[in-house]
Amino acid sequence: MKSFTKIFFLFAALSFFSCSGAGLSPQYGTYKKLLQNQMQEMSNVLFAGHNSEFLSTYVDPKYINSMGGVNQALLQFSNAEQQVLYRNLKVAQNVTPTYDDNSKTMTYTLSIAKPIAFKLINGKWYMTGDWFKN
Repeated sequence: MKSFTKIFFLFAALSFFSCSGAGLSPQYGTYKKLLQNQMQEMSNVLFAGHNSEFLSTYVDPKYINSMGGVNQALLQFSNAEQQVLYRNLKVAQNVTPTYDDNSKTMTYTLSIAKPIAFKLINGKWYMTGDWFKN
């Protein structure tokens, strides 16, 4: 019976840490807080209609370059998508993300929408282009 109890508690602890993203990196809490604040800034920029600024400031530069620059990426970022992203960012601020230390990616999995992922590039968090792909 003692071994069952030990296994149960070990499994519970591992499940907690893997689901919460905690324990994966000493920076997890800092990253989570920084991204929570950044998502608020992102929401403010989207709400104000500064879509070009949003793409050039918060979206992975590799994705923007693959689209042919901000203006081309903007053509693919419809008003409906902007509104959906705005709502999703507001929800994601209250979701516990997962963190992959190998790829330096923080992912917010939303129950009714596609996940929003951020990648740490040269000390700055950028939203990956995955959200923009159909």
